[in-house]
Amino acid sequence: MKKMVALITVVIITSMIALGGCSTASAASDMHKAYETKTIKIKPTKVTREKTDSDHKALLKVEVTVKNKSKEQQSIGLGNFSLKDPNHKQNLMYGMKEDSLGHTMAPGQELKGNIYFEIPVDLEEGWMSYIPEPGHDKAAEWLIVFPKD
Repeated sequence: MKKMVALITVVIITSMIALGGCSTASAASDMHKAYETKTIKIKPTKVTREKTDSDHKALLKVEVTVKNKSKEQQSIGLGNFSLKDPNHKQNLMYGMKEDSLGHTMAPGQELKGNIYFEIPVDLEEGWMSYIPEPGHDKAAEWLIVFPKD
């Protein structure tokens, strides 16, 4: 009987460790998924955290690569993205940086830009969404695990 309880305990602990590892790998792998249609391709490539003047807030910088695959010029900017924490609370965009995404792209043009969000310092992950036009549903969503300071 004691051997059976010990075996079950080992199986449960092993399963928990394996599942925990899978969820972390899955969360990290979301970062490099591309959203692609006939007209646009968006791919987050890097995430960094920057300090602010506040002890309670940090700036999250998400670097993205965007390609205009259409035959017409397209505009893309911060307003096309949002970030929500696991409790579905939306975090503020921060557009005060010179390298913030906000461009009109010629047909076939590819560019790199940054999207900034002001987040609580203790926030570890969030869902970044791409919304093609204001008032429309999100077209893509990425789970992003934030780096530590």
